[in-house]
Parts: sequence; C-alpha cells; structure tokens
Amino acid sequence: MEMQKIIYFLSLSLLLAACDDGDIINVELDFDKKLAMCGLDESVYFLYDTKTDPSESLSLIFPNNSTTRLIFNPETNNYASTFEINGSSTKFNYRTYDGDPKNLICNLLPDANTNILMDYAATSGVVTTLTTFIDDDADGILSAFEDENLDGDNNPATNPTDSDGDGIPDYLDADDDNDNVLTKNEGHNYSEADGLSKAQDTDGDGIPDYLDEDDDGDNVLTRLEDENGNGNPRDDFDEATETPAVPRYLNKVSTDTFDYTEFTPTTYQRIITVKFQIKNVNLDIISLTDIDFGTFTQTYTIESE
Repeated sequence: MEMQKIIYFLSLSLLLAACDDGDIINVELDFDKKLAMCGLDESVYFLYDTKTDPSESLSLIFPNNSTTRLIFNPETNNYASTFEINGSSTKFNYRTYDGDPKNLICNLLPDANTNILMDYAATSGVVTTLTTFIDDDADGILSAFEDENLDGDNNPATNPTDSDGDGIPDYLDADDDNDNVLTKNEGHNYSEADGLSKAQDTDGDGIPDYLDEDDDGDNVLTRLEDENGNGNPRDDFDEATETPAVPRYLNKVSTDTFDYTEFTPTTYQRIITVKFQIKNVNLDIISLTDIDFGTFTQTYTIESE
C-alpha cells in the first residue's frame, strides 16, 4: 500500500501500532541521513546515524569482504550493489536511548551516562547501494575545465586531456607538464570568469607555464634545472645572474643542466559518496517498505602511477 511507504520530510513522525499489545509507539525518523562509520572490527562495516530529542539511532552492520569492499572503493563510477538483511551476519537496528547515542554506539566499553532503552533488530530486508566518486588533483583548475571537450565527462574512454602524455589525464595530474613543478605553483590564475586566459607564460611562447616543460625558454628542461637534486626546481637559484632571487627554471640566463631526470610522484583526492536504501524492513513491531538510510562520504588520497 502506498500509505506504508515512508517519505522523509524535515520533521517526519510516524505513529506505528505495536503488534503485541496494541500500544502506540511514536517513532520520529527525522535523521539527518549523514552516515558515519565505526572502526571497531575490521571484519565488518558498521554504519550508523544518530540524533537526540529523542535519542535514537539507526545502524547497519554487514561483512567486510571482497564484494562489499567495492562499495567503498569501486573500479567504476555509479557502482550499484544489493545484499540482504538476515539478522545474523547482516543486521539493521533501530534503538532508543536515555542519553546521547554517540556516547555509546562506537564504544568498546559501556557508558555510565547512556543506556539503550529499546533495541529493535530487523529480521529481513534488502539493502541497495549506489556509489559515485569525484576525483580532484587539487591544482586549482576545475576538473571539468581540464576535460578534452569541456563537457565535464572525465571518462577515460572519451580521451580526456593528457597534456604531458604520461598516461595521467590532466584532471588527475597535479603536474600537468611533468616538469616537477606542481600545476598549482605555476601561475595558471584560473577563475570561473576568465578561465585560463590569464595564465602565466614566462617565455612568451604561447604555452602557459603550467603546460610548458621549459618555462623560461632557455632550451633546458625545467626539471633539469634542479641543482640540489631534491625534485623541486623552485628552490634552486643562480646567484651569479642579475636576478639571483629568480629560480633557475624561470631565469633565462641560467642554462646549466643538472642530472636529475626523475619525475616526482603526484597524488589526487577521491571523494566517495555511497547512498544506502533499505526496502521491506521488518523490525518486529515496525514494518517499513522503503527507508532512505542515508549517505556515507569518504575522502582518500591516491598516488598517480
């Protein structure tokens, strides 16, 4: 029946009848739907949402295995999965407390000031997940702007821009020209209003510094002007020139070549968003056909190969 379906509003309050004695239970499911994760046991995932006034929690526990790990680290975007609640290895609980649930829910030891008043465990249900992610190299240039045709589609199959040909597309490459000077430090001056039209071009060759492997046009590659060999040309200066405060790689009269041919590894950030939907939940006294459990978000660093 359509009336059985939960539709979440800002302040949703449902009156649900108890099956055993006819008591009316007031269940307020106005959670913020921003899921957190406990790290108590590496063999399982423990996701939860809590609130106070009244103090309640929703929690989902399921095994950590090669299949479920894809939920949080998928190989492709828009990854979908489905698994069942069985009350044993996969559990969904609604609980009420006499204090703040956060004082208790992830604690190994009991909290003297907080107790569980009611604990309803689902005996059945189906969990569906949808995982999306956004990658960002944190170079200050909008990822969509670094795409080949500026359509915002960074799918590798559509050949996004790879300016230096290193196999890492620009939107994931923190050093777009492979000169060991990060893009964010090469004066790209990107803005939504002007795009990259005001990008720094030290040698005036029409190639902005952030895409130019020889920034000063002295025929010595920027990464080979690394006198101290630490992988950072920005801290190498030629004091014998008229502009000793200018790094060698931006000083056209500094033409010495140093034997540093390695490429400094770069990293990018991946922001994972997982939406959890739970259907046909039976919590003994409460039967719900559709629960928007919430969204879990995680950011981690990936090193470009």
